[in-house]
Amino acid sequence: MSSELVKNEIRRFLKSENKLALCLRGRWGVGKTYTWDTLLAEAFRNDTVTPQRYAYVSLFGLEALSDVRKSVFEHTVEAAAFREKKNLEATFSSVSERVGQLTSRWRAGVGMLRGVPVVADYGGLVEVGFLDVRDQIVCFDDLERISDSLKLKDVLGLISFLKEKKRCKVVLLLNSDALKGQDAEDFHLQLEKVIDINLEYDPTPVESIATAIPDRSTLKTRLVAEYTTKLGITNLRTVFKILQICERLQEVLNGYDERVVSQAFHSSCLFAFALYQPSDAPPLQAILEHRPYAHLFGDNEEKTPEQIQHAELLRRYAFRTADSFDRVVFDCIRTGVYTDSKIRQEADLLAAQLKLADKNAAFSAAWDIYHGSFDDNGEEFAQALKQSIVDNAPAITPTDLSASIATLKELGHTEGLTDIINTYVESRGEGKEFWGGDWMVPGFHVEDPDVKAAFDTKAAEFRDDRTLEAVATSIVKQSGWGDSDLDFLDQHTAEDFYSAIKAAKGEQLRAIVHGLTYFRKVSSTDPRLPSITAKAIDALQRIGQESQINRLRVGKFGVEVPVA
Repeated sequence: MSSELVKNEIRRFLKSENKLALCLRGRWGVGKTYTWDTLLAEAFRNDTVTPQRYAYVSLFGLEALSDVRKSVFEHTVEAAAFREKKNLEATFSSVSERVGQLTSRWRAGVGMLRGVPVVADYGGLVEVGFLDVRDQIVCFDDLERISDSLKLKDVLGLISFLKEKKRCKVVLLLNSDALKGQDAEDFHLQLEKVIDINLEYDPTPVESIATAIPDRSTLKTRLVAEYTTKLGITNLRTVFKILQICERLQEVLNGYDERVVSQAFHSSCLFAFALYQPSDAPPLQAILEHRPYAHLFGDNEEKTPEQIQHAELLRRYAFRTADSFDRVVFDCIRTGVYTDSKIRQEADLLAAQLKLADKNAAFSAAWDIYHGSFDDNGEEFAQALKQSIVDNAPAITPTDLSASIATLKELGHTEGLTDIINTYVESRGEGKEFWGGDWMVPGFHVEDPDVKAAFDTKAAEFRDDRTLEAVATSIVKQSGWGDSDLDFLDQHTAEDFYSAIKAAKGEQLRAIVHGLTYFRKVSSTDPRLPSITAKAIDALQRIGQESQINRLRVGKFGVEVPVA
């Protein structure tokens, strides 16, 4: 049954003059009480409800049936409480007034309490006051949370008594799935005998979010409504918590790029779903340790239907992996402590990445002029490309710069290219490794001679404070090397190699020897590789000639030591 049909049935119940008992069932947090309260207030304001008195009683914490009867009396309010938009709960003054009225009638009728203060006999008066409960609507909530000392069948008996003997209409709100053991048996056994209208409230995510967030005029409400609907959240309590979380994050992120705020909201909705509804949401481990590119390498592990469902939800939600900004947001939600400085620190990094992505998109847009047509627009393309290099230098890789400069030369637009290259170099704050980068690494292959010369000049400005041990060890650990590594090693002499090897001990010794002799079996036309190998062999042979034990030690590394 759709939510609107359920609401229409509730409206008919409120309007009916028949003494009925209505049961509104639904999962925890879907908005049963909220929906009931909203429709009840609406009916009172429109004067479409009968009778005109109302009592709301939560059964949570009540220990005995006498406590329930007292609570019904104490929480009864008149229609004016709804029409005047006052609190729907009874107040001390309203209860005192009713007790006073009851006492006056009791004294007049019995004449036994003259001179006895009302407060002195309050408990007894309130208990007797239940006799005055009639011709009203009574709502019982939290039936599934009653204490062990209060029997469910006694509550159901009280509901029947109110309906049959007190001419009351009774509403029962509960999560029937939460009833266990004898309570569940008693409920299902007595349901047909006591309840006249049995409704299940099971709203769709769209209906739930429409109830929780009717106004979508702000960025926060619009995005939270969109994200919670995608996640399939129907628990209003979870939605309201998410709104509070996003309100707090919005305060911290005031003034940031809207995309930063959007990511904070997007992640918060997912994290809150997993924290507050762990039985419905993907597990936190799948969220925080999700591998965005795992599908590229295959996965032989057989997944359960639930794991497949969770993975599909994350895919639809467009959540691949949690970055450092997401993790800070998660810690805030988990602990309840929002450290503004940490959030803003990660937000600054994310904002910088977004700006870089924008620049990369702008640079690509200039190339779209080239790739997008066969129009005679060489001049337009050249001017756009030149300006784009200047404007978007931080996002342009050395490879793309080299290719752009080479293309401009082929088109004959060479004016100002030197200044453009210099501007690129000056606008980048990278260290020596960037300017002397490995040409085999994607994005760092520079072929244009003018670009390469500018990079070499910039690299020469940096002091190379690396050691032979550090470079040799790095080659072993990474099973690779960069162009600057070869230059660094080859500029040293065999004597330098000898000193470095002699000074090393233990694991350091093995690492430096393996690193300096790494190129013995590498096929390459690069003259630096055999030069480095020759120096390393020379140094090791010299060490081997120093003593018989060193001759054996050097032999372990595959180096033959000639007789001195």
